[in-house]
Amino acid sequence: MEILKKRYARGEISKEEFEEKRNDLL
Repeated sequence: MEILKKRYARGEISKEEFEEKRNDLL
């Protein structure tokens, strides 16, 4: 989850991708 947040913060993934991946992890 931290890695996901860092990638999102750096702009490597879009908001849509972030939310999609986050939902997969929950």
